[in-house]
Amino acid sequence: MRTHYSPRLILLVFPILSLISIPVLGAIFPVFYVQTFIFDRLAIILYPDGINFRLVMAACFILFIGLIIPVIKQNKLTFSLSSVIIAGGLFVFYLSILSYTYIGKEEVVSNRLFDEKTFQWSEIQEVVLEYYVDDIGTHEEYIFTSVEGDSIRIPLNDQFLQEDKSEIYRVAKQNNVEFIEQEKK
Repeated sequence: MRTHYSPRLILLVFPILSLISIPVLGAIFPVFYVQTFIFDRLAIILYPDGINFRLVMAACFILFIGLIIPVIKQNKLTFSLSSVIIAGGLFVFYLSILSYTYIGKEEVVSNRLFDEKTFQWSEIQEVVLEYYVDDIGTHEEYIFTSVEGDSIRIPLNDQFLQEDKSEIYRVAKQNNVEFIEQEKK
């Protein structure tokens, strides 16, 4: 006996699978991309930006919308609209891999969506570790300033260990870069 499934049922499987995969992809994809394709042994710290996780979640939601449209009605217009929405979701996935922070022994890279700044350690004039304390806790931020006056601001998060902070200090001193630790004014 042969079983026939309706096209709506078959098309409904894809949005359900995308809905189930949203939490998994949102947690794994940005870290996987950065640690796989940008990984460098000389990295002191390398982590994806927080916006990447929100972009992956948005991309999965957009893909869900694009996949659910053909379930409602099957015609050329809905398939075209669905294709455009799915392409938009894939573009948002692409955007989710663009933001990362890299501090290595040879360079410092702050890559935000459409703004990338890269300084070689020989181009850096000073490194400032600014901090302030409030009711929530201690907030710290590195400011790498180049000889030309440009700067990269990298807020410290849970990715930074005490050893990483010590290594940044050591690399700065090794490259004759002035290191300043100060309270934020």
